[in-house]
Amino acid sequence: VSDCCCDHDCAHLSTVKEKKENKKAVVSQRFPQNSIGAVGSAMFLRFVNPAIVSPYEAGILDKKPLPRIERGLKLMSKILQSIANHVLFTKEEHMRPFNDFVKSNFDSARRFFLDIASDSPPSDSVNHSLSFISDGNVLALHRLLWNNQERIGQYLSSNRDHKAVGRRPFDKMSTLLAYLGPPEHKPVADTHWSSLNLTSSKFEEFMTRHQVHEKEEFKALKTLNIFYQAGTSKTGNPVFYYVARRFKTGQINGDLLIYHVLLTLKPYYAKPYEIVVDLTHVGPSNRFKTDFLSKWFVVFPGFAYENVAAVYVYNCNTWVREYTKYHERLLTGLKGSKRLQFIDSPAKLAEHIEPEQQKLPAATLTLEEDLKVFHNALKLAHKDTKVSIKVGSTAVQVTSAERTRVLGQPVFLNDVYYASEIEEICLVDESQFTLTMANQGTPLTFMHQECDAIVQSIIHIRTRWELSQPDSIPQHTKIRPKDVPGTLLNIALLNLGSSDPSLRSAAYNLLCALTCTFNLKIEGQLLETSGLCIPANNTLFIVSISKTLAANEPHLTLEFLEECISGFSKSSIELKHLCLEYMTPWLLNLVRFCKHNDDAKRQRVTAILDKLITMTINEKQMYPSIQAKIWGSLGQITDLLDVVLDSFIKTSATGGLGSIKAEVMADTAVALASGNVKLVSSKVIGRMCKIIDKTCLSPTPTLEQHLMWDDIAILARYMLMLSFNNSLDVAAHLPYLFHVVTLLVATGPLSLRASTHGLVINIIHSLCTCSQLNFSEETKQVLRLSLTEFSLPKFYLLFGISKVKSAAVIAFRSSYRDRSFSPGSYERETFALSSLETVTEALLEIMEACMRDIPACKWLDQWTELAQKFAFQYNPSLQPRALVVFGCISKRVSHSQIKQIIRILSKGLESCLKGPDNYNSQVLIEATVIALTKLQPLLSKESPMHKALFWVAVAVLQLDEVNLYSAGTALLEQNLHTLDTMRVFYDKSPEEVFMEIRRPLEWHCKQMDHFVGLNFSANFNFALVGHLLKGYRHPSPTTVARTVRILHTLLALISKHLKCDKFEVNTQSVAYLAALLTVSEEVRSRCSLKHRKSLLISDLSMDPVPMDTYSSHITDPSCRTLRETQPWASPQVSERYLSAHHYPTVGQISPRTRKSMSLDMGQPSQANTKKLLGTRKSFDHLISDSKAPKRPEIESGMTTPPKMRRVAENDYEIETQRIGNSHLRKVSVSESNVLLDEEVLTDPKIQALLLTVLATQVKYTTDDFDQRILYEYLAEASVVFPKVFPVVHNLLDSKINTVLSMCQDTNLLNPVHGIVQSVVYHEESPPQLYNTHQSNICLLLCHPDTHLLTLQQTQIPDYAELIVKFLEALIDSYLPAADEERGEEHQSQLSITANLNLSNSMTSLATSQHSPGVDKENVQLSPSSALSSGCRTRHGSASQVQKQRSAGSFKRPSIKKIV
Repeated sequence: VSDCCCDHDCAHLSTVKEKKENKKAVVSQRFPQNSIGAVGSAMFLRFVNPAIVSPYEAGILDKKPLPRIERGLKLMSKILQSIANHVLFTKEEHMRPFNDFVKSNFDSARRFFLDIASDSPPSDSVNHSLSFISDGNVLALHRLLWNNQERIGQYLSSNRDHKAVGRRPFDKMSTLLAYLGPPEHKPVADTHWSSLNLTSSKFEEFMTRHQVHEKEEFKALKTLNIFYQAGTSKTGNPVFYYVARRFKTGQINGDLLIYHVLLTLKPYYAKPYEIVVDLTHVGPSNRFKTDFLSKWFVVFPGFAYENVAAVYVYNCNTWVREYTKYHERLLTGLKGSKRLQFIDSPAKLAEHIEPEQQKLPAATLTLEEDLKVFHNALKLAHKDTKVSIKVGSTAVQVTSAERTRVLGQPVFLNDVYYASEIEEICLVDESQFTLTMANQGTPLTFMHQECDAIVQSIIHIRTRWELSQPDSIPQHTKIRPKDVPGTLLNIALLNLGSSDPSLRSAAYNLLCALTCTFNLKIEGQLLETSGLCIPANNTLFIVSISKTLAANEPHLTLEFLEECISGFSKSSIELKHLCLEYMTPWLLNLVRFCKHNDDAKRQRVTAILDKLITMTINEKQMYPSIQAKIWGSLGQITDLLDVVLDSFIKTSATGGLGSIKAEVMADTAVALASGNVKLVSSKVIGRMCKIIDKTCLSPTPTLEQHLMWDDIAILARYMLMLSFNNSLDVAAHLPYLFHVVTLLVATGPLSLRASTHGLVINIIHSLCTCSQLNFSEETKQVLRLSLTEFSLPKFYLLFGISKVKSAAVIAFRSSYRDRSFSPGSYERETFALSSLETVTEALLEIMEACMRDIPACKWLDQWTELAQKFAFQYNPSLQPRALVVFGCISKRVSHSQIKQIIRILSKGLESCLKGPDNYNSQVLIEATVIALTKLQPLLSKESPMHKALFWVAVAVLQLDEVNLYSAGTALLEQNLHTLDTMRVFYDKSPEEVFMEIRRPLEWHCKQMDHFVGLNFSANFNFALVGHLLKGYRHPSPTTVARTVRILHTLLALISKHLKCDKFEVNTQSVAYLAALLTVSEEVRSRCSLKHRKSLLISDLSMDPVPMDTYSSHITDPSCRTLRETQPWASPQVSERYLSAHHYPTVGQISPRTRKSMSLDMGQPSQANTKKLLGTRKSFDHLISDSKAPKRPEIESGMTTPPKMRRVAENDYEIETQRIGNSHLRKVSVSESNVLLDEEVLTDPKIQALLLTVLATQVKYTTDDFDQRILYEYLAEASVVFPKVFPVVHNLLDSKINTVLSMCQDTNLLNPVHGIVQSVVYHEESPPQLYNTHQSNICLLLCHPDTHLLTLQQTQIPDYAELIVKFLEALIDSYLPAADEERGEEHQSQLSITANLNLSNSMTSLATSQHSPGVDKENVQLSPSSALSSGCRTRHGSASQVQKQRSAGSFKRPSIKKIV
């Protein structure tokens, strides 16, 4: 053979010669020394040897050679390939004898390779034979060039060598293609198979000749019923069925299938016939490969295709659509064919084939039975599609709601997913769920209004399928010699309970022989004999024998228990119960091996526990008995509990949160605790606390991202299960339980958030029903009310489950999950720290109520210690929560702790330097501010930090983030209240107090003032108003109301210092009065307008008229009232304003009577409350309460917002009496109390600043009511301060132009006309005076163009850096060294009694939650009338930082600015 190859005339190998020449040229460029070897090796490998090894397939022989000859040909090809490769045989011993032959042919082979790879003569001198290129290839090349000629031209023109190549080749090609015209459509028969001239007759002849129909493989194929004939159509034609899902690619020989179809069709295909193609559940495993698909169109005779009357395609799915697109070229002949019809239901198939004649597979027809159909669902993908979800008895069908084109026809696609394929069903939320299939990489996501019903239906069919599967039969392990006693003992004891008397006797004798043989200590209870009658009911005897052996022969424990578990599943129900009875005594012996020095023994104990867990999960019928007998007994073994819990958690983690395994383990934990509640509860709670502690070692931004999250979530479920019936031993663990709750509230998926809520409910319920604790009736009433409150929707919102109807249902919702919970599979809801504050105070109230009935109770100290530990330890996910909790529950505080908190605040601000969108740093800042707010009242009275915290609050206000501003105002309000209770403002004004404490920090404060644009040194009061005015634009009604209270408080503090009326206009109070104009009716009525009448004249002349010609007096000087003739006080306007803002009336609130309300709704009038609400727009009722109790024992005159103190002052009581007498506000101040009084406000700087405040409010208000008020006062100012008024021209110009051009309201136009008139009249003011006033404003506004605006987001990091330096200076100046404060704690000097309630009222939450917004008319500012006793006078509203949060409020992590 070698000589034949090498000596053959190369002229006959011209085609091969050309190919090898080209190969040599290519190879020589890369490997110049090996080009010849590569050519020869490739020739033999690809051309010569394949023909030698497979002569039949290559067409050389007509039939296959014998196996013996085939082996010789293979060896021959090996030798030839070695010659071509120039390699001798070394590894194969049987081939080494040929090495001499191989070596002798190296030279001749090399000459042959050189000959065929040498340059061929010119083409003209060679007589080429006919081309071997088939017509199909030519047609394909034609189509390729025709379809891509434009791209070829673009490529040639963009190629860097296009100048060398030129366009001539492309022009020639274009001319040729134009001449040839477009390529003809390639008929389906023109394929690779047609080029081989393979016809149907030849194919059938070939298969018959080889007797394929006699082979077992062909017979097995026929039994699969892939293709069969059954019934006739309505036209009388025979009908054939092809069931696509029964064909398995790679498992079934395609040629055999074609042959089977040919034989089945042969009797019929000469006449018309019809085919039903069942594509139900067809997928990639049932596909025809491209080569095989083309073969179908070749081997069938043409008339067989022509006689197909119709093809009915049933249940076309998404995969079929993609398959037809991919093979569009081959299937072009079917596209748009009228004989091809798509059917999507048996009813439509019945239009062509009678139902009794239809022979679709039963599995296809059962899909239409017992369907639950859910319409209008949405399948989420790169392109969302509307679908209908049909849940049947065995599968889920997803049917498209809109038709899709397949082979040119509109089709409804129907995807079928059998229950066996479903791996996971996960309910994301109330309207979305995901479905994970076994063979699909990504889950399917659907949206529907009834997701819960769909998920439960799918879980039901999945569970039915699981139950229908036969249990796998485990292979029994080989019995080792040491296993014999334990194995035989189990056999004997088990069969003693048999129903067969002879078997019972045999088992008894086996037991006797066993004890005798192995010397088991049974104490003479057994005696082997024949004819013994053993009753069937001998359970007590068997158990007694088992107990004796367990006590005397503990070394048999492991082998005996392993054998019991192994045989348990194969026993009957009766014997399973017996097995549990005699197994139980041996469980106590596991402790011996658990503490054993041998690791193998300890591992066997763990293995036995794992088998018991598996048995618990699998044995559903025996579930209650296993729980009681096995786990109830194991729960009593103290030393084994840790190992058991480890096994529980490991099993739960393998299934994942929400899986069947995890839920069964959590349920089993209850049985574990039944024997020893104290022990199990302490182990579970202790393990939870340890795991949470470990999160601090490698902290993550959120708890869900931590590696320990799965363990935390699983233990939380355990705690929920144990919390019922006091299995958590609340008397011993209440501080730890509350600590865990505050760290986990509103964390994790929906089911876990509901579990946390359920845990709290169960804890309170256990406190109510616990026999260990004897509570008074009053405490029980508190607990019962707390149970009711925690079940209200407002608490659902706080726990992050506002969208659910029942938390208990969600907490125990069953779901099927095979993988552990992934944080990305649910939408994380942002948790507000103010919500945590509310939850903590509610829990604190419960704890304090219980502590009153328990002597020397240390619960609160333990909880405080736990919170403090996390508060001062870095952990982004838990530290902010711990800070808030520590602030809420702490009863004492030291300077050292305040110093630590301020340092944490500083660290949070340093994180802000990285960017304003750093979510975790802002949460940390907010938490420190809330903590300072809560802890300030606990500082010693002499602490300088009381005054210094004012500047901390002011610094936080300017950070300009929504939640931080709210927390900053709370700190500011608490600060003012605390200092007021200390009587700081009796001798000094607020300006003197705060500017004095600022002196050591002046350098840093001035830098902050300059950056913000508000100068406290120039004018303290106006600078503070500049910060507070932003509160009016805050999106939270609570913060808006707090801002108003702060302004009223500042007015009262100034009046105390000056010993004057609160509303008297002076240089210190005018800033706050101006800020309150739009929100306080009393301010407007007490601070009158001097030229009011002139400004209300409707017909104004533009001629200059002296303003003092009009009267400025009111008819009744002793009683100034807000008259309804005034434009801002009309009932229509006020009612429209209130209805537009949805402010509730007093009657909408139903406070709880046992505690005071943080936002107590005042009642300014007993008879005319509704009338007042409808006819005014103000916050005046915030500063009085007609039902405030009179307590003569304290007459401090202090201003007190809600929950700041228990008594009312005399001055407020007098005011309350006046309000109670009439709904009209009476003012006992002189008529000269005018807001814009040039005799009082003589300083041009004060005048300019006052006008700037008014003009700034005008500029940024959009409310018509507010604009009317402000324009009236500005019109007055234009008359009173004509020389200063030009200062605000720039602020008013655009606004006034807009009003004059667009407004139709005469009440608004009148004061605007007055302003214009006054400006024209006084336009001759000296310009240098304007410049002087402008420079004066610059003293307050460090940037003249600031106008009380807020920081830009990009400026926050720079400003944060200034605050950090300020805080460092504050610590150095006012906080002693930490060493001096170590261990020192100060009791609050502000407490009224020693044992009073510390927490805020939960009823206050009810107030804010029941109203859609906080009414400016209905927010309590005055002293609370029924304040619960507390050990410190904390500011109620400051602690109630926005109790109401709607689901859409303050979405994080995006930062909202206060605009």
